[in-house]
Amino acid sequence: MTVGISKQDEILYLNKTLDTIKELLDKFGDSSYERSNDIKSDRRLLWDSIKELDEIEVQHFNQNLAMQEKLYLNNIEKIKTLRNQLNSPYFARIDFKEEGESPESIYIGIASVIKDDFDFLVLDWRSPISNMFYDYEMGPASYTTPNGEIKGEIVLNRQYNIKNGEIKFIHESNSSIHDEALLSVLGSNTSDKMKNIVSSIQKKQNEIIRNDKTKVLLIQGVAGSGKTSIAMHRAAFLLYKYRKTLKAENILIFSPNDVFSEYISDVLPGLGESNISETTLEDFYKSFLPSIYNYEKKNDYLEYIYSEDTKEKALREKAMKFKNSIEFSNILEDFANNLPNMLIQFKDIIFDNKVIISKKKVSEVFLNKFKNVSFIDRIESLKGNLFAQVETKYFVQAKNKNASDFGYNPFDHGNNIQSYLKEEVSKQVDTMIETINPVTIYNYLWRDISKYTKLNVEEISDFTIKNIQNMNILFEDIIPILYLRMHMDGFKNYKNIKHLIIDECQDYSPLFYKLISKSFRNATFTILGDINQKISNDTNIDKKEDIEVIFGEDNTQIVSLTKSYRSTFNITEFSKNILEFGEPIEGVERQGMEPQVLENVNIEETILEKIKEIKESGFESIAIIPKTAEKSKELFNLLKDKIEDLNLIIDDNSHYSKGISIIPSYIAKGLEFDSVIVPDCDKTYSKDSERNLLYTVCTRALHSLYLLSSSEKSILL
Repeated sequence: MTVGISKQDEILYLNKTLDTIKELLDKFGDSSYERSNDIKSDRRLLWDSIKELDEIEVQHFNQNLAMQEKLYLNNIEKIKTLRNQLNSPYFARIDFKEEGESPESIYIGIASVIKDDFDFLVLDWRSPISNMFYDYEMGPASYTTPNGEIKGEIVLNRQYNIKNGEIKFIHESNSSIHDEALLSVLGSNTSDKMKNIVSSIQKKQNEIIRNDKTKVLLIQGVAGSGKTSIAMHRAAFLLYKYRKTLKAENILIFSPNDVFSEYISDVLPGLGESNISETTLEDFYKSFLPSIYNYEKKNDYLEYIYSEDTKEKALREKAMKFKNSIEFSNILEDFANNLPNMLIQFKDIIFDNKVIISKKKVSEVFLNKFKNVSFIDRIESLKGNLFAQVETKYFVQAKNKNASDFGYNPFDHGNNIQSYLKEEVSKQVDTMIETINPVTIYNYLWRDISKYTKLNVEEISDFTIKNIQNMNILFEDIIPILYLRMHMDGFKNYKNIKHLIIDECQDYSPLFYKLISKSFRNATFTILGDINQKISNDTNIDKKEDIEVIFGEDNTQIVSLTKSYRSTFNITEFSKNILEFGEPIEGVERQGMEPQVLENVNIEETILEKIKEIKESGFESIAIIPKTAEKSKELFNLLKDKIEDLNLIIDDNSHYSKGISIIPSYIAKGLEFDSVIVPDCDKTYSKDSERNLLYTVCTRALHSLYLLSSSEKSILL
């Protein structure tokens, strides 16, 4: 069906669509009400009849209840999506003329709207036919179906801004995503939650989102290139395409912190999908490591990195550079592989004061027969093998002689000699094994580190051992210890996770990726980050190819996004000049005011003055971004009585909301604001190694950027 192209035709079609959405809301609302009553009734019936039902009947009842509840929750999700669609049911239209056919009008929205079970008024943006909107301009176009490629041409291409069920404007163009519409989106104010970008996805972004063939997709994207949005939209696409086998609980995102997790929490629900699971590194390791130690938190670690220089800090930076290197990753791997030889002292298996199995034989069984399984599994396999040998050699003797001569007690083993023999073998093997504490094992590595490297790391070794002796585990030591723990126990395979998203990938070590690749063996990956935004030159991944080596070149595809859509052209150009080297950066042609660098000013007065100017310009989201949390607290105490509803965000318990916030540099990472004020752009940023951090801070701004200094400006500008 082809819809007319006049404004009146469009209004009529919109009204028809809105009427259908209202009908669907009534339908699903009634269905949900009835199903809710059915669930309540069935629960009451089960409770009243529980004593009269047998186990099979109770199981059947529970299965039926679970099915009813699942359908009810699905209805609730559908109602949420429909309510969103009442506000804006679609954002685009293409008229596609298939070869030999009449043109057909295709309206595209966040989810399909279907009238009478067969009339598609709106198509889901993830559908194959909708893909043409993102990939083609006016003219020849095609899309792929299970039956093959459908060819034709796009004869009309429109975009809409619909709010509260009313058409605000219509853009018509011969390009795939119209520049005017894109600039309109980019020029709007930001919010306290990341928004979906379905109406402005660019062609290259679309290719990444719809890539479902690559095991590991690595996205190197400059600040503001939309890489996190792309990862979330890719998750939505995979949930749509593989909806029969992939559910929200099968996707996990490694988030840099809880503030960021909250910031992205509306994206998938806004696309009609349930939220996926999320975790931070700290959440992930908690259940694996001994609780008797003090583990440094990530934010405390970052605060330390960005604090004043000291002799100890210089040593720690040297240690971090080594511990986060590929060389150390390989050292730890070799060390872990040799653990069995270190942790077990082989002994004879003895019964009745006689050697039944020699320690040489025990050693041969352990080292050769079970060498391809984890240490813990090898121990259990060894016990089983030795018991079988003892049973064969000794069981007949034990039955024919007075069993008590061998330590057997019928009151302990219920007249079961085999049970006694099995327990005795297990006890004797346990005496061979040193108590397994991954922190202790890690300490052994540093005690003997000279065996594994030719580098002079004695000072680093002493520093690490001293901290462990004081029961303090530094942040950079957590992943190595976790790796040893998992290597000893056997890497758990999180089979339920079928897709894993890792954000800010440049801030994780090579060892982290080894650990992840072994723990999520069934998963595909979206790994995203920006080498230009590395925490420190002394830490972590140096180049994107480092990750490719770990996962394997055949499994990995690297994609680069060089265009920044977040900031004005002026801010992008200013920010990229802070970097001496790094990935190329291209700004979008959205002009704005030049960033202001203000030297020798009163910081408090200037902040208040600039906030007034920003508000008068109509901008709502303002971030004051000092380098550290300590400086953030100082500024907050200085300004809290002078700025209404001022937010202080310094840890994962803080809540980010729209308005004016003070937030340290490392927590602001990944967020965006209408305006940014940098209150300490002086000698605070004085080292080349801090260029990445200052660049990251500046690229949080969409529309305006102010860099203040109470003395001379930073030498990095």
